[in-house]
Amino acid sequence: MTHVVGGKVSILFAALCVFPAPPNTQERADQPRLAAILKKSGEYCQKLEQAALDFVCLEEVTELSAYFTPETNVYLYDYQFIRKTKETKEKRNLIAVDGKKTNIKDSPLHAVMFRYENVLFGPVGLLSKSWQAHHEYKFIGEDTIDKEKAVVIEATPGPALVKPHCYGKIWIKEDDGSVLKIVWDQRSLGNYKTVEEWASIHEAEPLITAFSEYGLEKNGLRFPSRNYSEQAYVNSDKRKIVNARISVIYKKYKFFTVETEVHY
Repeated sequence: MTHVVGGKVSILFAALCVFPAPPNTQERADQPRLAAILKKSGEYCQKLEQAALDFVCLEEVTELSAYFTPETNVYLYDYQFIRKTKETKEKRNLIAVDGKKTNIKDSPLHAVMFRYENVLFGPVGLLSKSWQAHHEYKFIGEDTIDKEKAVVIEATPGPALVKPHCYGKIWIKEDDGSVLKIVWDQRSLGNYKTVEEWASIHEAEPLITAFSEYGLEKNGLRFPSRNYSEQAYVNSDKRKIVNARISVIYKKYKFFTVETEVHY
């Protein structure tokens, strides 16, 4: 806007107001579908939480530690999991180390750099009915894993979630709400702050990869097929340096009990 004052041109600038963009049309269209997926996933997690389970499998743990001298170790366990009512029992017998047979009953987990537990129940902390109230969800798209069609949603902490809690992207079967894969956001992992501090000292950026895959189905439940974590850094030269890695493969399942009756 211009005004002529005393033969001079005076320019008046209007204040710039920035208004929030309206919700994305596609996001609005996805909301009913997302709500239906979350409902089914909540029901699936309830079945998983209440299931009576008794199974054994082979658990093959391959761990690389490269902090000092690069070293890879492979541990093979005979793994047993039993749960009746709310009581859970797991047991490992170490049957081989680096390909050499052994027989150590009630063995601890020998992984040095990583700890993991309750991989089977990974979906519960993200998608169970009680935990859904603590997260916000976004529809990402569709994908295929091992010839299984899946929808991908992203879970992030809601305002009420103040304690550290793992979150990330989830691949879900739309027809039954079961979970095929979870890729954990590196910022949500328990040791991320320590990793970030180490990276800052060494002028690098942390790059942590962590995911769980549920490739085996039995009586409507999905069981772990792989659990993977890698701790790496990207240095100032943009080179990726891997400090530690663990790959856990679950195979040769034998099921004795998988009962999924849900009590409301």
